[in-house]
Amino acid sequence: MMNRIFGQNTHTYLHILGLSAIAFGLPWSKALMSVGMMFIVLNLLLEADFKSYWNNIKSNKIFWLVAGLFLLKFIGMLWTENTSDAIDSIKRELPFITIPTILVARPIKKAQQIDLILLAFMVMLLVTSILNFGNYKQWFGPKEYDDIRGMSLFISHIRFGLLVSMGGAICLYAIKRYRKALLPIMLIFLWLAFYTIYSQIISGVLTFSAVIGAYLIYQLWLTRKIFAQLFIIVCIGFATAIAMWLFKPLKFDKSQYQNLPEFTAEGNEYEHNFKYLSSETEEPVLTFLCELELEREWEKRSDIGYHGTAISGNPVSHTLIRYLASKGLHRDAVGIKGLKDQDIKEIEQGCTSVNHNGIMARMHSIRFELNNADDPNGHSLLQRLEYWKAGANIAKENWLIGVGTGDAQLAFDSYYRSTNSLLNEDHRRRAHNQFLTFLLTYGILGFLMFAILLVMFFRFNLKHEQLLGILFIIISSLSFLIEDTLETQAGVTFFALFLGIFLSDQNESQHPKKITD
Repeated sequence: MMNRIFGQNTHTYLHILGLSAIAFGLPWSKALMSVGMMFIVLNLLLEADFKSYWNNIKSNKIFWLVAGLFLLKFIGMLWTENTSDAIDSIKRELPFITIPTILVARPIKKAQQIDLILLAFMVMLLVTSILNFGNYKQWFGPKEYDDIRGMSLFISHIRFGLLVSMGGAICLYAIKRYRKALLPIMLIFLWLAFYTIYSQIISGVLTFSAVIGAYLIYQLWLTRKIFAQLFIIVCIGFATAIAMWLFKPLKFDKSQYQNLPEFTAEGNEYEHNFKYLSSETEEPVLTFLCELELEREWEKRSDIGYHGTAISGNPVSHTLIRYLASKGLHRDAVGIKGLKDQDIKEIEQGCTSVNHNGIMARMHSIRFELNNADDPNGHSLLQRLEYWKAGANIAKENWLIGVGTGDAQLAFDSYYRSTNSLLNEDHRRRAHNQFLTFLLTYGILGFLMFAILLVMFFRFNLKHEQLLGILFIIISSLSFLIEDTLETQAGVTFFALFLGIFLSDQNESQHPKKITD
């Protein structure tokens, strides 16, 4: 329609503009994502080339799995009790079907057009990452942070970590296509890698590391397969070593703690408790403890009371004791005097360890959680273990057809009550695993369809040497293991947009290698 008025390629330009708006909005604006999606739908309807749309759709085998999965949401309403939650779920996940449908019906036919969409995404990703970091460092902006994981200003820190990993993948893809811009591309890649490590988002570190590993394996496989195989072995060994370090029980030599002093240098009585061990020193946290001296000396140096609350929301007393233990200082007056002013500020912020910057801080935090697992509340990994346990039990009881589209939360609430879960009410959440969510919601059919979709998509991109498509599905699949990625607007739009871009290339009549040409 508009082609006749404004020129032959008008609808193509509007198509790319709408998709670029979605990509531009991903790191910061739900409203722009929604507007962009409505824009591409309206453009398709105005163009009205329905015969061509249908020919493209019917020949795309992988797309029919996407359509089938979305259809399951409606079928799953037949046995749901909570119809309002089911409707909300369908509305929230509309991008899952809408964006791929538009992109399959009207494929992007030029690599340069895809690059424009990727550029829109990268520009805003770079801007928002700098804004996030600058605000956290208080270079600008009034916000005070109680947790580094709140560093993402606009969307969930976990979802933003996913986008940063995709940004890293796009940089690696761009190296081959834009060799003249190698220096700025590498600088952006290094910035995104630094941001991932600094932000302490384990899922982000996992996916970004997978991007680098998969890229190197892919490049080695094209030239020397034996080197690629050796590198895979090294990666597996490295990952195994990290896992063993995390999950290995902390132990200490009790013989070294047989004759501990009973009194401090001031003559006050020590408490020696061996219940909790420090991840950093592997020594008991509650030995050489004199709270009488701690309270007195702490309140000389801080305006926050010893029995008060740190900015993070955790008790100052607990935070102080763990921080001193991480530095190997006694938990008494002498230990407090050994703290610098910067240490005091960090404790006031809620830092429980001297190692509070970078990914090692998060690693030590997880290690401490795993070795002192009495109470899962407030500990993200321990909470996830509870969610996975709950999800697995619900799925076991409803493996055939699932609980229905709107009843997942009801099923979890019922499980937590019936098992007297240790989780507090505000921590009783859903599976945090997309595979489990499909299984417990739609049964074995939903799970298999979802898994087959991912496998088929990966195999097609591998066959046609679509590096960026391979990296995208690796990022997404890893995120599905530890998050309900498709349960939020940012997560489902991210998946739908990039899945749609690569799905639009699945028609054999198109150019199967256009994204790497």
